[in-house]
Amino acid sequence: LVARGEKVYASNCVACHKADGKGDGQKIKALDGSAVVTGDAAAQVKILLEGAAGGAMPAWKQLSDTDLAAVLTYTRSAWSNTAADAVQPAEVKAARK
Repeated sequence: LVARGEKVYASNCVACHKADGKGDGQKIKALDGSAVVTGDAAAQVKILLEGAAGGAMPAWKQLSDTDLAAVLTYTRSAWSNTAADAVQPAEVKAARK
């Protein structure tokens, strides 16, 4: 999942959150060192499915459950983040309902 997540991140997330996960320091939130990213995975799943910050963070419902689980797993363990748990596609699928 991590390798696939890195590719999903590069294709969909890097434009705003940057390759280093630092965001732009203002409007675009950093993913590196973020408690949202390393905390409860269900909260992060919800953000990717519904968007956040009044649309500044778009919803990514068009991505598959596997791609979303992969990018979540990647960001939770990338840079200085150390969440060891992998997000499973079944968790994303259940959250879509």
